[in-house]
Order: sequence, then structure tokens, then C-alpha cells
Amino acid sequence: MKKQLRTIAITGNYARWVYQFRIGLLRKLQQSGIKVVVIAAPDRFERKFIKEKFLFEPIRINFYGNNPLDDAALLQQLYHIYRKHEIDAVIHYTIKPNIYGGMAAKMLGIPSYAVVTGMGHVSNRANGLISWAGLKLYRLALPLHRKVMVLNQRDQRELLQMKMVESRKLMLLPGEGVDTHFFQPLSDKKMPEHPSFLFSGRLMADKGIFEFVQAARVIRQRHPQVRFRILGMLDPKGIHSIPIQTVKQWVNEGVIEYLGETVDVRPFLAKADCVVLPSYYREGLSRILMEAASMETPIITTDQAGCREVVDDGRTGFLCRPQDVAHLVAKMEAFIHLDKIDRLIMGKNARMKMERQYDESIIIQQYLDLLQEDFLLPGVPTPVVVKMPLMANVAVL
Repeated sequence: MKKQLRTIAITGNYARWVYQFRIGLLRKLQQSGIKVVVIAAPDRFERKFIKEKFLFEPIRINFYGNNPLDDAALLQQLYHIYRKHEIDAVIHYTIKPNIYGGMAAKMLGIPSYAVVTGMGHVSNRANGLISWAGLKLYRLALPLHRKVMVLNQRDQRELLQMKMVESRKLMLLPGEGVDTHFFQPLSDKKMPEHPSFLFSGRLMADKGIFEFVQAARVIRQRHPQVRFRILGMLDPKGIHSIPIQTVKQWVNEGVIEYLGETVDVRPFLAKADCVVLPSYYREGLSRILMEAASMETPIITTDQAGCREVVDDGRTGFLCRPQDVAHLVAKMEAFIHLDKIDRLIMGKNARMKMERQYDESIIIQQYLDLLQEDFLLPGVPTPVVVKMPLMANVAVL
């Protein structure tokens, strides 16, 4: 007989990312009568969880390091937290929680679920020891989970090819969803004659920020009234992160405006005419692209897994080749040459795509259905299972 799900842990790297990306799921679980324990490195978002009556357990996590003593300490922390709260189930996000959280849950006999939010730097062999160690640990830890969820077909295919996860345990989610009510378009969105392009994301080379700046230089020579802006977090500890001195040089050169970082991207997305993410990072499914599209902001991004799924090329935005500045320039110029009505239609098509395929209610229901396979959920009726095609518009690599 199924056990009642009374207490669930949500384990991630930083409180900010857990809140911004998964608060809808947490609220739904809480509303269903399930006690939710959030486990992450503390930051200013810790107070938001406490305000909403979630339990919050801070952890020390060296996200970028590979010191075995730090990782052993993380395993010990998670073991004690899971035991302290008598956790019934755990959903883990990102690499180290997936690895060490999976181990801790297995030691305690707790059903756990891993969400691979993108292979990130682990898949890049140029990162040497970090990539090698990460893949070895993933191979060890992923089979410990009841289910492993991925956000795009490329990650799904690679995990199967590397025999890290059995096919019966692997599940494809259409991203982590976007709250289309929160990310609403402005009713009076302006369509200026000369559009502005916005790069939004972590300031790291793999996100295509150098390609964005190089393309901006070319476009500014041809269309001096077009504006290029960068919004994002500087992360001095991150692999391939951009130093602040480089950003200042770009600003002094007059090629871009740097807007700093924010906890609410909506005002910036509302003012942007097009969001550009020329990423060649191993994204799971780009969150910023979904947020932009939900606000009727067209996007230009790369034709690779984790990015291409969000765009219907030529209809909701444009796709360009990764690390190809000339091709990125061509797509930017194609957008510049669109008339205002065509830009407006492209934005509206983008939002309709988000509502149809990526609204977070779709993803939250899939989480509930997954948990209901193993538990009785208070306040959640037994679902009528309707098979929905996942990632229907994803091109096969």
C-alpha cells in the first residue's frame, strides 16, 4: 500500500534559484497539505521562504569546487537534515545535490528524484578534471534515484548512451515551466523604429556574451541608433565567468550598456524589443528565453538543445548557429528590418507558444502525477491520466 506523503524536501544549490524557478511547485505542494522543507545555500531569498511558511535549512555547498572534504561535508549535512525532518521524499536539482543528495537519501531509504537542469560544465571535456569527476560521480549517483528528469532530448539521449540511467527511470520534462500570469506582456508595449537588444543571463563566456558584444560592434557600425544592453550576475568564482573590468571596457567603448543584476527581470524584458542569448552552454531549457517569450518579447538564440526548443524559427524569433558571429549579425539584421507589426506578431506568437507548451501548471501537474505513482498525496485527487506529447516541437539532433 502506498505511503502518505507528509514531508518533502526540495534540495538545490542557492535559495535564489530554488525560489525563482520552483516557487510555483512549492506552493502547490504546500497547498495540498504537504510540509515542504527547502534546502539550499542561504542568501537574501531565505527570508521569502520563511515568510511563506516553508521550512528552510541552510547548507554549505562549494558549487564550483571539487574538494572531496567539502563534498563529504555536504553529504553529511544532507543526511542529517533528511533524518531530522523525517523526510518522505526528496526532489534534487543541479549537479551536487543530485549526486550527494541522492547518496544521502539512499542511505536513509528515502525515495528521491533528480532533475538534471542541464549538463553544464560537466559535459565540456575542456574543463578537464571537473568534467571527468562530474561524469564519474553522476554515473555512480543517478541510478540511486527513483526517477531522473531531464529538460531536453539531447541530455536524455546522452544519459542513455552513456548508460548512466535506465530508460525506465528516465523522464523528459518540457522545462521547468514559466508562470505566464506573472510574466505578462505590457498592454502598451512600444515598438520603436530602432529596436534594442538585451542579453540576460550569467556573465560567462559559454552563454555567448562575447559573440553578443562582437555582433553589437558590427551592428552599431551599420545601425548606430540600435542599442545593446546586458543584464546579469557577475560571478567571480564561476568557470568561464567574465571579469567586471571586461564589462567596463565594453561600456567605455560605447558598444553596450550594463544594467547590473536584478531579482525581477520583467521591467527589463518589457523594455527590450528582442532578447538575445547566443549560448553554447549545455542548457537544460533556458528560463530567460521562456520568460521573455511569455512577455511577448521575440528572441534570438542558438540552434542547440536547451535553446532551440523555445523558438519556432521565423515565427517567434530566430535561430542562429552557435559561436558564429556573422550568422548572429544576420539574424539581428533580419529582426531590425522587420516592420513594427511583424515584430508585434512575432511577440504574440511567442507568448502563445509558452501558454500552449510551457506554462508551469503543465509541469507542476507532471510532478504531482510522478509523486502520485509512489505516494498518496493529501488534497490531490487521483489524476485521470491523459498522455500528452512532450517536447513535440523539438528537432532531433
